[in-house]
Amino acid sequence: MFSKSAQYYDEIYGAIDKDYATEANLAHKLIQKYKRTDGNTLLEVACGTGAHAALLSKPYKVEGIDLDANMLKVARKKHPKIRFHRGDMVSFNLQRQFDIITCLFSSIGYVKTKSNLRKAIKNMSNHLLSDGVLLIEPWFTPEEWNPGRVFTLLVDKPDLKIVRMSRSCQRGKISLIEFQYLFGTPKGIEHKVEQHELGLFSHEEYLEAFKAAGLKVAHNKKGLDGRGLYIGMKAAK
Repeated sequence: MFSKSAQYYDEIYGAIDKDYATEANLAHKLIQKYKRTDGNTLLEVACGTGAHAALLSKPYKVEGIDLDANMLKVARKKHPKIRFHRGDMVSFNLQRQFDIITCLFSSIGYVKTKSNLRKAIKNMSNHLLSDGVLLIEPWFTPEEWNPGRVFTLLVDKPDLKIVRMSRSCQRGKISLIEFQYLFGTPKGIEHKVEQHELGLFSHEEYLEAFKAAGLKVAHNKKGLDGRGLYIGMKAAK
């Protein structure tokens, strides 16, 4: 995943003005609308460097989990008061449940297959308290994905220059993105390459996965950043 760029991840997305604060505020409003538990524990799945987790830690007692050890290293350094775990969203087992679980910034796409999509949402549901709420921000659907597009991003700071060029393609129902980076610091210039693979799931496949996990599901078309948002509610037993 972001093994080659983790230490610069926040600078890269800062360059495109990703508005974590607005997204966290919108997530908080939706949580308050749909959550029925009295508690305030929140698990952020695929937490990355912890930007959303840090903002959500103001109204909630937050923990994070991610598969990428390099991202977790950054998260722990930046947000030492938050507890972070390493684990795969398909199979992690923290042996306890939370009032709220979030999986944002389209990270769910990294499960790749429909089978793993179901397993991941079921696993998150298993970690959710009755009357709790699950928020998942989807990756693109097959119809929305545009292979062959090329993008360039620039970070221009006094002691850090980054050029990131990306190209999209597709293999079946898998979206492929190649990222090529030039990292420039006073110590020198490095060239790094990452290959990312994310599953392209339809709206119906997301709904089916939530229902298979025993969750009532609502869909917010706009979501936090224009990609939509699925909101799963776990009924009390």
